[in-house]
Amino acid sequence: MPRTQVQCPNCKQPVVMEIEQLFDAGTDPQAKQRLLGGSVNVLRCPRCGYQGNIATPIIYHDPAKELLLTYFPPELNVPILEQERRNAPLINRIVNSLKQEQRKGYLFKPQQMFTLQTLIEKVLEGEGITKEMLDAQKKRVELLQRLLVASEAGLPDLVKQEAANIDGEFFTLLSRMLESGLSARDETAVARLGKIQEALLAHTEIGRQIKEQADEIEAARSALEAAGKDLNREKLLELLIEAASHEVRLNAMASMARPGLDYVFFQTLSERIDKAQGDEKTKLSKLREDLLEITKQIDEQLQARLTAAQRNLETLMQAENPADLLQQNPNVLDDFFLQALNQALADAEEKKNTSRSEKLQALLALIQQIVTPGYNPRLLNELIEAPNDDARKQVVEAHKEEITPEFVESLSAMMVQLQEGKDKELVDKIRAAYRAALRASMEKGIQSPEGLG
Repeated sequence: MPRTQVQCPNCKQPVVMEIEQLFDAGTDPQAKQRLLGGSVNVLRCPRCGYQGNIATPIIYHDPAKELLLTYFPPELNVPILEQERRNAPLINRIVNSLKQEQRKGYLFKPQQMFTLQTLIEKVLEGEGITKEMLDAQKKRVELLQRLLVASEAGLPDLVKQEAANIDGEFFTLLSRMLESGLSARDETAVARLGKIQEALLAHTEIGRQIKEQADEIEAARSALEAAGKDLNREKLLELLIEAASHEVRLNAMASMARPGLDYVFFQTLSERIDKAQGDEKTKLSKLREDLLEITKQIDEQLQARLTAAQRNLETLMQAENPADLLQQNPNVLDDFFLQALNQALADAEEKKNTSRSEKLQALLALIQQIVTPGYNPRLLNELIEAPNDDARKQVVEAHKEEITPEFVESLSAMMVQLQEGKDKELVDKIRAAYRAALRASMEKGIQSPEGLG
């Protein structure tokens, strides 16, 4: 992005900042996220502390949606013909980046947006998010704010009054707020949101339905846990027969026990159907149909998530700054992503693709750094490879500045993760590394002025 000198709207002093005018989702997969995130073209004045968006012309292009949008801030007082003249070089850049067969009519009829908000709404509309949906979400936020300031005694009555406006999306919003409060360890907010959730579950129809579903899922989990080590295919079949008349419980149990619903399981069920008669035969046949459909849906969902994870992995591999991208999209780091990453590593090593393997290893180290702050693979490796305590002490002495509390904490977390693993030798090495690092960290704390409090 080009760095441009602009004038601070508050103190009128010149400030150099990065200005981004072209957001081309065709050449930059992260362009849309940056625009919608609202973090671009923000001026932070080092002199007066002012922070805010700078009025900047914007062009947005998404070839997949055949969208070419332009926005010119009215406060710039630029005539229409001059706006078109200034936009022309950026539009030409878009056209030149496309193959001949991709150059379609929409490119020569840019849609002019009169406000930045309408441009963003148009982009969201292309994603299936309409203005009506945005307005509905705004009302949900306003209602949640009213519930947050309501007295505890008056909360049930307010919930009853607004019951018609409380839907599944509202519960999703509440759940996200609860997650944020838990992440921030804001006990007051979590307690208040918990009270609101209790009132919603007790005094709204959607709340009662959600509670019933949660109870059914809990019943499925409890039944499987109660079986414990005795859970085999025959026992699982009995549990599923008992759950057959409860749709939510059946779906939940089948999902939790999906690995057990294999060819042998269905063979066992089919043999039982063949021996059954009358109503029992009908019920078991219906159960088989239901389970086959449930497992099909589960497998399709799992494959879709794995495919999305593989796509995210390739996007990160091609990104100029994957660390920034991961910080903006932390939710991509789930089990499916790690499965895709490990599979890609195994494939690269099998094919002896050294370049790709190194890039994947670097990405893995970066993810570990984000998930476990203080992670230092080079120092960890030296400590693990040290043959004895004296050698570990020498490593620690040579890297005193790198023995941070975060590094010690990362070793502690690693021990917990590996505790149930079969590689006892690795666990012992990490435990020895942890002891050496902890000792060094404590010594450093005693010697430093901060440690004398």
